[in-house]
Amino acid sequence: MNQLSESNWCFKAVGYIHSPCKEKFAVPRQSGLAPALFSTIEIIEPYDRDEAFKSLETFSHIWVLSIFHQAQREDWQATVRPPRLGGNDRVGVFASRSPFRPNPIALSVFKLHEIERKSDRLYLNVSGTDLVDGTPVIDIKPYIAYADQPLDVTSGYTETVERPVLPVEFSAEAQQQCQQIESEHQLNLSRLITELVSQDPRPAYRSEMVQQSYGMRLYDYNIKFEVVNQTARIISILPTKE
Repeated sequence: MNQLSESNWCFKAVGYIHSPCKEKFAVPRQSGLAPALFSTIEIIEPYDRDEAFKSLETFSHIWVLSIFHQAQREDWQATVRPPRLGGNDRVGVFASRSPFRPNPIALSVFKLHEIERKSDRLYLNVSGTDLVDGTPVIDIKPYIAYADQPLDVTSGYTETVERPVLPVEFSAEAQQQCQQIESEHQLNLSRLITELVSQDPRPAYRSEMVQQSYGMRLYDYNIKFEVVNQTARIISILPTKE
């Protein structure tokens, strides 16, 4: 199903994201925060025509509009709790990038590496992504620096709150597991894990009094980590059990 509709308008998916991130947890909260996070956008029929993407390869970055398909709700709320404010203070939903919106539309900027056709399918290879695997894409536009980079920018409450960056270390077991996976599959997995976990994907409303381990799915692996004394420690990297 590639059509989303309400009232007199409708959006059609032009493609879908294929991402190493198989679930919402640990997906970067903004695009560009994890440059090592490579994904592909598979363009579907009838939009997978080469001429529809003519000259897009001359742009280094693209705007991608997509649907928060895992965050749709019957009702909406006028205020939300941004993780950047610790999950306690509320701001207006339109003063946030929360996925829980009247229309669950995501707006991202990705670095475009290549447009390629494989097995008669058209793909856009991108990085710095912030979308979970399977996200429907509804539009793609070129990023234009002279228009999209205003000079007199202010960023509201995000300027007054320091963005947390956790140091990341690997246990001896996790390091060995990571090296084996990287050798077998030619993945820069250690860098990707470090970029994602350093953003502190834990819930903003968590209790610091409770010691807890967390897990995230990347590719076909479960990554388990914990945070002790504001340092993230990767415990293990094991194949996903289906």
